Order: sequence, then C-alpha cells, then structure tokens
Amino acid sequence: MSQNKALAELVEQAACCINMLSPADLSEAQDLQGILEKIGSVVGELGPRGEAVRTRLEGATSEAAQTLSRILAQEVDDSAAALDVISKAICSLQAVIRQLDDSVQPASTDVNAAVETPHHASSSPETGQADTPVATEAVTISEEDAPLVLDFITEANEHIETVESGLLELENQPDNNELINKIFRGFHTIKGMAGFLNLTEIGSLAHSAENLLDLARKGQLVLAGDNTDVVFASVDMLKKMLAGLSEALEAGRPIPSQPTLPQMLETLKAAAEGRTRPSPTETAKVQETDKKLDALLEDKADTPKQAASGAHAEEKIKVSTTRLDNLINMTGELVIAQLMVAEEINTGRLAEHELARKVAHQGKIVRELQELSMSMRMVPVQGVFQKMSRLARDLSRKATKPVDFVTVGEETELDRTVVDKIADPLIHMVRNSIDHGIEPGEDRVKAGKSATGRVELRAFHQAGNIVIEIQDDGKGLDKDRILKKAVDTGVVEPGQELSEEDVFKLVFHPGLSTAEKVTSVSGRGVGMDVVKKNIESLRGKIEIRSTRGQGTTFTIRLPLTLAVIDGQIVCIGSNRYIIPINSIVRSLRPTRQQLSSVQNRGELILERGELLPLVRLYRLLGVPPATEDPTQALVVVVEEDGRKCCLLVDDLQAQQQVVIKSLGDALGRVKGVSGGAIMGDGKVSLILDIPGLVEIAQMQ
Repeated sequence: MSQNKALAELVEQAACCINMLSPADLSEAQDLQGILEKIGSVVGELGPRGEAVRTRLEGATSEAAQTLSRILAQEVDDSAAALDVISKAICSLQAVIRQLDDSVQPASTDVNAAVETPHHASSSPETGQADTPVATEAVTISEEDAPLVLDFITEANEHIETVESGLLELENQPDNNELINKIFRGFHTIKGMAGFLNLTEIGSLAHSAENLLDLARKGQLVLAGDNTDVVFASVDMLKKMLAGLSEALEAGRPIPSQPTLPQMLETLKAAAEGRTRPSPTETAKVQETDKKLDALLEDKADTPKQAASGAHAEEKIKVSTTRLDNLINMTGELVIAQLMVAEEINTGRLAEHELARKVAHQGKIVRELQELSMSMRMVPVQGVFQKMSRLARDLSRKATKPVDFVTVGEETELDRTVVDKIADPLIHMVRNSIDHGIEPGEDRVKAGKSATGRVELRAFHQAGNIVIEIQDDGKGLDKDRILKKAVDTGVVEPGQELSEEDVFKLVFHPGLSTAEKVTSVSGRGVGMDVVKKNIESLRGKIEIRSTRGQGTTFTIRLPLTLAVIDGQIVCIGSNRYIIPINSIVRSLRPTRQQLSSVQNRGELILERGELLPLVRLYRLLGVPPATEDPTQALVVVVEEDGRKCCLLVDDLQAQQQVVIKSLGDALGRVKGVSGGAIMGDGKVSLILDIPGLVEIAQMQ
C-alpha cells in the first residue's frame, strides 16, 4: 500500500515537473531526472503485480528517463517532440497506477480528478493530433487544497491582465520583443501553477498558447492579425475556466470541464504550424462572434490590480477586502468617538485646559489615520481601462470600423467600490461611441476626416471629484432625430421647446434608441438609461457635449469615495441637517423684491437673473422652523445636473467631513434623504439628497 502511494506521489511530481519545462526553459530538467530515477527504484521494489503491469511501468519509466537524458546531452533535433514523448510516458504511468486495485491517489489529485497527460505539448508525434483532456470522474476541491486554488485564481487573473495589456500594446508595437516575452512569461507561469495543482485543462491551454508565443519569441512566427486573435481567444477561455473554477470552489461542486477546449487546442496548434485553422461554416462563425461579444458586453468588471510602475516598485501584500472594509468602518467609528470627546471638552468649559490641547492633537492624528485608511481602498482605474481597450478592439473589428482607442490617466485612483460599479456604464458608453458615434471609413473620408476613428477615454481629478471622459471624433448627436424619436414615443409633447442640452439628455430615457437597426452591439433601446441610474447610484453626474459632424464627449463626475462626504451643516429649528458641499452653489438672505409667486409654479426667488424654485425644508421634513419668513432666514442655492433650486434653512453652521451611515432596510429609500451621520454630540443628522430635492422642487 505504501509503495503504491509513494509511486503515485512521485508520478504526480513528475507531471508537475514536465509542465514547468519548455524547449526554451529546461531549468527543471535535473529535478525531473531525479524523480524518474526514484520512480524506477520504486517500480523495481513492487511485489508481484502481473508481468504485463510491471512491464508497462518499467517501459514507460525507461522511455521517459532515456529521452530526458538525450535532451540533456543535446542529442535530439526537436526538443519539443522529445518532451512530448516524456509527457506521453508519464501519462502511461498515471493510467497504470489508476488501474491498480489497491493504489492510493495522492491528496493533490482532489483538486482535479482529470489527471492524464501533463499537457506539456500540444500534439502527439505519432498522430499529429492535439492532446485533449481525458474525461474522468469529476470531484470537488478538497478543504486542504482550497486555499492553494484560491491563491492560484487570484494570481492567474493578475497574469491574464498582464497578458491582455501586453497583447493590446503589441498591436501598436509589433516589433517589441520585450512585450512578447512578457506575454510568454504570463502563460508560462499560469501553466506551471496549474501543473502543480493538477488543473490539467488550464495547464494544457496555457501551454499550447505558450508554444505559439515561443515561436514568436524566436522570430519564426509573426504575432499579428489572426495569430493575435487566437491568443486573445485563449485569454478569454482562460478567464472562463478560472471563473468556473472559482464558482465550483465556492459552491462545493465538481470542477466543470470546458467542452470547446479540444477545438481551442487544435486552433492554437494550427496557428503554430501556419495552417488554416479548422472552423465551422461562415454563418456559425458570425453567430459565435456575436455570442462572445454579447457576453463581453454583459461582463462585470474585474477587480483592478495595481501594477508596479516606475523604477522602484513598492512592496505589496494581499489583504482581504472584508478586513479592509472593517478597518474603514472602525476608523469611521473612531472619528465619531473623537468628535464626541472634542464636543464634550468644548462645551465643558475646558477649552483652555491642557486636556483640550491634547484632544486637539489626538483629533489631528485621527483625521490622518482616517485619510490613510481611506487611501488603502483607492485603486487605479487601469484595470477597467484595459478592459475597455479590449472591448473597443473587438467592437471595431466586428463593426469593420478602424478605431484608434486611446486611454489617458490610467494611474488615477478611485475607491474600489466605485471602480467595481463604474465598469458596466463604461461598457455601454464605449460601445455606443463606436457603434453610433464613429462613422464607417468611407463616410469619414467623404467628410474630410481620417478613415480611422478616434475614441479617447480619460480620467483625472478635479475639485475633489474624479472625472471620466469618453470622447469620439464621430458624427455627433443628431438633435433633430433624437427630438423626433422622443415625440414619436411620447416622451416629449409635440411643439415643446427644449434646449440643446435637454435634447441630448433624452438619450438617457428608457427605451429611446435612434439606431437604424438592432444589432448584437446596440439599438435595443437599453443601455444609456442604465448608465445614468448606475452613475447616480454612486452620487455621480453625467453630462453630454456634442457638435454635429465633429464628435461627442460624455463626462462623468464621481466622488472619490462613498464612505465619507464633505458637508455643510444647516439648522432648521433645533434640528441639524447636512448638505453635500459639492452641490452648493452659494448661500444668501433674500430680499422682499427677490421673492415672487407664480401660479402653478409655487414660490420663486429671482437670483442673478434666474427664477429658482424655493423649497421650504421645514415643511418637507415636518419640523418646526425658527422662522417662516425667508427674509429672516437663509437660502442655500443647490444645483444638480444643471437644475437649481433654493433650500430654505434657519442658519448655517460649520463645514465638516462626516462618515456616511445607511438608514437601514427598515426605513428604505427616503426621497430627499441619502443617509445619516453621527455628530459630535452623539446625535444623528440626516444627509440631504440634492437630486431628490431638486426633483421635488421641479414638481411644485
């Protein structure tokens, strides 16, 4: 029993070792040679098993050992074919061991029961056919191996991001050998890690892609055009396999197999040999492309990983997001506790006491700690921008529109939660820019433009917010066509006068699409309304600027974080409320001449030539004010999406950075209120929702 287990473990070590080898990297060959010698020794000590079984074990071990010796002695002309022979021999050893009645599978095979050819190479010298995973009984991942698999998924996704960014750069720099090496190393590392865990399907795919890239490294193949498409397809399949592995791990289900893997392996092999890749009929090919594109458009953004840049890369450690969120919450509670202590000192006639100075110093430290903890949640938008670059590439090819997609400001940092949620709106906006905005090449030439369109995605900080802009040099928005569609669908009354800005905003209305035909990319009347809702849920704004024949710019303004807000504290009677600073235009005490009342429009204030609706907050919130006379109170002018209104309050207090707290599921969403904050005296003040209040003002 122990001999069988030892033999099985040695064979698994050999399988992992062969996965780490390639014709260009034989650094693990000595280790494999030692393992094969141990296997030969154990086979010689086995008890009577039947002549046929012993012969197969000894024959396979001898063939692998002799072939490896020839490779090390440089006595072979084709190292790749020789490594294939070793892979087949190790596969034979694994098959025989599984057939032994009293054999014991090593613990590592729990990760994936499909243990067969280590898939070092993509073809068999004898048949010339692609290796395909042998179907075996699937099992779930063991508890002991689960942490290793989790680490593998995280690291593999990071390498995939590196590979994908390298491929996108390589299309603009086809002669950059360092990029090819970077892409090769990504696949090589994934192959090695998958081999260690016996994730044979992932290992075989990574290895086959690695073989293709090895030819490109040697100058025997040009990584461009169809060859690049094949590598991109490999990346897509690896993402899918990793997602399936993650789901299986979380749900405790068997690891799913990838039915299209054999075809993908054959496609890679054909590309490496310069053959025409096997493909279905043209119609089926188009349908498959549509499905892949639709799936890509519906994907959620992966959590971006920050790549080390510059001459001196910072050392990093991985921290659970749950722990990080708990740290942010506890820091927020510490800030609140500090405010309470400071409030007690200030109101307890101890302002001149030594304790007051110490509390003030402590308050400074707490604020710095809060800023530091918040910065730990900040991640660059690089990962999302990279995904948009890949999306733009696929869309331009599908629409047969050459597009130069440019990204600026990938290093701009944003709260991780915001980054996760902004990806979906950006997907819809990029596809609309390419499908609706950019004209076909011949139309652009007729209009005096370059045949290649240009879409630029920018990110930068501005006035305490992050701004993301998507600009194209296409045909621009057709104001008349949008207005006609809005009238036809009943969104706008016939004859209703709208400004150009208001007409452009109609594209965010649900079901309003000006596309001439419905495609897999756009034209179903969905998408832009989702964009607006998602951005507003992040307390952001979206604006449109467009010039007919020159292009369109979408501007998204988002808060840096969703956990903290800079607010202006206002008083109504004995109650305090918080207005976000970014929404405030100005404050004033109106005169009698500025006040007016218009039938069917309620109370208005004439301020700097504008008639703005007046919202009496005390009525809306149901609290008694100190005065109902606007000339004895104060008015705060706020703005949302270009619309303004005046909020009547009794007085203004200090500006303060507060930690946002949810009102909870019991209260649900209250129109005009976005959350609460615990003040220094321990009382809760409501944070006013300016978009909701502006909407209420417009309805008066």
